[in-house]
Amino acid sequence: MRSVIKWYMILIGALGLVISLSSARRFFFFRAQPWTGHEIGVFVALTLLCWVCCCLPLYVRDDCTVDLSFVSVLASILVMGPEAAIVINLITYPLVVVPAPDGKGYSHILNTSPVKTLFNLGNHSISYAIAGLAYYAADGIPGDIVLPDVLLPAALFIVLSMAANVVVIMVYYMISQNMKPFPTVFLMFGGLVPSIVCSAPIGYFLAMLLGMQNGAWLALLFMLPVLLARYSFKLYLDGQRQQYSIVKAFAAALEAKDTYTLGHSGRVAAYTVRIAQAMKLPEKRIRLLSDAALFHDIGKIGVPDSILKKPGALTPEERAIIQRHPQQGVDILRNIDAYQELIPLILHHHEFYDGRGYPDGTAGDQVPLEVYILGAADAYDAITSDRPYRKGRTPAQAAEILRSEAGKQFHPQVAEVVAGMSERGELALEEDAPVPEEAGSAC
Repeated sequence: MRSVIKWYMILIGALGLVISLSSARRFFFFRAQPWTGHEIGVFVALTLLCWVCCCLPLYVRDDCTVDLSFVSVLASILVMGPEAAIVINLITYPLVVVPAPDGKGYSHILNTSPVKTLFNLGNHSISYAIAGLAYYAADGIPGDIVLPDVLLPAALFIVLSMAANVVVIMVYYMISQNMKPFPTVFLMFGGLVPSIVCSAPIGYFLAMLLGMQNGAWLALLFMLPVLLARYSFKLYLDGQRQQYSIVKAFAAALEAKDTYTLGHSGRVAAYTVRIAQAMKLPEKRIRLLSDAALFHDIGKIGVPDSILKKPGALTPEERAIIQRHPQQGVDILRNIDAYQELIPLILHHHEFYDGRGYPDGTAGDQVPLEVYILGAADAYDAITSDRPYRKGRTPAQAAEILRSEAGKQFHPQVAEVVAGMSERGELALEEDAPVPEEAGSAC
């Protein structure tokens, strides 16, 4: 770990720890009135709920989790104030035990770097403290959750806590990976919005229950159906992951048949992502393209090896067989609901801009721009890779071919972008691209 990164993480952690201890001091010892039994019960219930929710994340992707902890955080703000959320985070975070994405083993404080633990704890504390100042500035009063007066303070807390969290994380990535803050910050911030917006009303209802007699028990009972819904969604995500693994196994089996195309799908996926980013496509479409690239040749698993590995020119009959692979790929994926959006991209990735491609001979704007990006990435890898019938070309030669076929095989704009990237070395891969992990909604 570079020293500047380590010191940044320590700085965030130390600042967050100071905020946490200061908030704990005010929360426990500088109160206008002594603690009541009801308040103690509410605090214990919120702490328990926060801990349980943090221990039960949903892996939408291996690099993206969603949990229900913000429900308890928002309820803490509304019922007991921002200091309560900071204190609960201080108590619960070191006790969180999270299952690994693959279900093998757990992550917890004992097998996590102390610097990382301190950084994550500090990030939450700083975010809640900044948002808490806005909450009080908007006349937010802990315990006063009457609508519509509570809407503005609560909304400000939600927005600013998200924004502060994203900024802290993005500074880390800018230092460690030289990432540009935009549009990445916007994508990270936007990805958090759906889950936060959906969970905010639950947090409000939880706060209402906590204000009632026996509210702590009511809140715990209220969370049971919420956790059941979480479990149902987990089963759905697990099913998607299994489907993805099965299809990925097909793709791996295809590449195992032919050493010349080993790693082809992974490289094409890497190229499509870079090209789509250069053309400023939305993040959702980029992820879709990455998945389509991974599976674009899956239909070739039904093509005989004698044709796939033939060192010479194909006969018309052999060419007709191999040209069926887009439709065969579609047939494999047709009954998998999660991949319906991939079907047009896989079916048409060999269509030419001038209509000479297959299987349908579509041309121009009859197919989406993403199809032409996938087709260009596929062709670029084919041009620059060794094949049984020829040696791979250089990036400069590939750029020349792309430009000569602009408006013919390739979309003119896509061809120019890919050719320019090839000449500038922006498509160079240090090694065969790894198979992308499961894609899903941004979060």
